Amino acid sequence: MKKSKKKILILGGGGFIGSHLAESELLAGNKVCCLDAAPPDKVCHIGDENFSYIQSDIMSGCLGGMINMYDVVYHLAAIADPAVYCDDPVKVLAIDLEMTQEIIKQCWKQEKKLIFASTSEVYGKNSQLPWDEGADRVLGPTYTPRWVYATAKAMGEHYCYAYGKCGLEFVILRFFNFYGPRLDFIGQGRVIPCFLEKFFKGEDVEVVLPGTQTRCFTYITDGIEGIIESAHREEAVGKVFNLGSQYEISIADLAHLIKKIGKFKSNIIHIDAEEKYGEGYDDIPRRVPDCTKAYCVLNWKAYTTLNTGLYRTIEYFKEEYENGNNAA
Repeated sequence: MKKSKKKILILGGGGFIGSHLAESELLAGNKVCCLDAAPPDKVCHIGDENFSYIQSDIMSGCLGGMINMYDVVYHLAAIADPAVYCDDPVKVLAIDLEMTQEIIKQCWKQEKKLIFASTSEVYGKNSQLPWDEGADRVLGPTYTPRWVYATAKAMGEHYCYAYGKCGLEFVILRFFNFYGPRLDFIGQGRVIPCFLEKFFKGEDVEVVLPGTQTRCFTYITDGIEGIIESAHREEAVGKVFNLGSQYEISIADLAHLIKKIGKFKSNIIHIDAEEKYGEGYDDIPRRVPDCTKAYCVLNWKAYTTLNTGLYRTIEYFKEEYENGNNAA
């Protein structure tokens, strides 16, 4: 008997993770629609007849009717840029909290399965590492806009659990610094493309003080495998999972490693956080996941080494830069 295709809706599907996720769901034989306010730059290479792209804001009022047409909804749409947290917290709350509440409500109302992309930032500054999914959340004060994103995502999780009691089928995923080809734009967004722009131009690479703050970087193909497993395994329903590499590296060491792998010549300097992000930025000293639950339930772990992943990422962005393509 021929297996029927699932209809997949990816909110925020024009972004880095969404574009890779769309490819994987199409390879699995499913029909995929991506909705994103951004142009389809990161998915323009997809020529599958089972793929469609709608350039529209999730705040446009079309969500209810769209969600009703699909079997599984991935909610990846969010503002995840630290500079925006500090500069425009109202916008972050509107997208990451208010619209998330509406999406969860619509999925519950229309009996659709929801995969909610949360974040490792929900753990905040908890110093008891590594963090498992039940670790306490330790955030800074509410007058510091740095914590708007983490709080909005945590509230999204609360809404999932609340509607779960009323019948919503959901999975929550906490991503730990996914990276790889098509990550952001060169020189914008997250740390790796920001570093790469400076390296490509031969300019000083700026590491925010103190430089000892650590992260665990997860290569995109590993991350996508975890997302797919969580979305299509019944035993994952109603659970939250950390998805991340457990290899910890400081941001200063990351800059030096990129310099070494890419054979770049730029100097690496240190700058104050407020110079980079403006007032209201508060950093997280360390961020390390415990992914035992993902391994036990999903049979998933991150395998790609940081050296291998960075090499692939550098080569991709180098080609983009040399071809004059700022869009990743």
